[in-house]
Amino acid sequence: MPKSNLEFYKECNLDGNPFRSNATFDNDPRLAIWAGQAQERQLLEKFLARSRAEQVGNANLILLYGTYGTGKSHALLWGMHWLRQMNSAGQSVAYYIPTLKKDKGRLTFAGAFKDDLIAKTSLVDDVLQYRNFLGICVNQYRAENKLGTDVSADDIIEKLIPPVELYNFAKEINHQEDGAAVRALLAPKSQTDYQAMITFTRLVNLFVYELRFKDETKRFRQSVHLMIDELDVLTQASTKEILEVSDLIRHIYDLCPNCFGLVLAVSAEQEIIASIFAEYVIGRVTRQIEFKPMDRDAAVEFVIQVMDEMRLEKGNKTKLRAFPFSKSALEAILGQLSFRTPRKIVNVMQQVIEEARIAELTPGKSAITVEALDKAGLMDEIL
Repeated sequence: MPKSNLEFYKECNLDGNPFRSNATFDNDPRLAIWAGQAQERQLLEKFLARSRAEQVGNANLILLYGTYGTGKSHALLWGMHWLRQMNSAGQSVAYYIPTLKKDKGRLTFAGAFKDDLIAKTSLVDDVLQYRNFLGICVNQYRAENKLGTDVSADDIIEKLIPPVELYNFAKEINHQEDGAAVRALLAPKSQTDYQAMITFTRLVNLFVYELRFKDETKRFRQSVHLMIDELDVLTQASTKEILEVSDLIRHIYDLCPNCFGLVLAVSAEQEIIASIFAEYVIGRVTRQIEFKPMDRDAAVEFVIQVMDEMRLEKGNKTKLRAFPFSKSALEAILGQLSFRTPRKIVNVMQQVIEEARIAELTPGKSAITVEALDKAGLMDEIL
């Protein structure tokens, strides 16, 4: 009888099956895992960090591209997690839109703003926290300038945030008492794509706006980042839709000139990109990062790194880095794949390790070899 999952993975020195589908929730620990693709990670980190106020503090438009399953979606989610850990000089916030394709297959930013950013991210809580931050700043300004109660909070907000379109929106936020009121403010009924875009860009600019006091400056967040996935839907869109999405991207980017990162992901090869985005979008891209399929050796190292993140005894790893498999077993499994993307590798390894458990290939102190897999019929069955 096969061992239970708990028993089997304990013998494998693993905290469960490390090969599972993409993380989808903010608190999923797999968001912290990045295996392989070291150069891609280095570039993504570099240009995400550039937007932070304590670094360059500018706007960066990053385009992730490559064939299906090469890790772009995970890179977006990982980037959000990575940014949130950078608290040494203040926090960053990042928001994720899985697709702009919403109701009845229509591409709509207003729909994504309501269904994804407001309903599924920390945006509403962030606005409420900004309201608290603004209240503290109003009190500090009042005390520093010895202002009486005859000077309203709205008057002080105008002093702290001179741009008219920003101080008007800041005052509206300050008047909201709870999450329901904030949601109604951010997404009124019959909101257009343009209105949603203006609301989002104003939030970005308020979050990173530098408030000046006598002896210091403050800003709510060091940077704001927006991740938009699956823009390859534009390959099947009309010319009108392509131009509308390109205009949206251009306006979001242009209206957020400071401490802002916009990261787009598209499953397409380099030569297709020009047909997906208008030239004025491509001209604004700070950096393109290509995600490619892996060769066999890179795939083996990728699998090992994924397992290392799930080790029960992280400080006392077995010398057999591929454990519970032998390295030659991994080479045989992954060598038979004609197309080695992270998605394909994870799916195959999820099946291999579970089939090994069901076939009672208990690792114990010795690794599962290619001969053991072959004898159990798993090589032919899986691949």
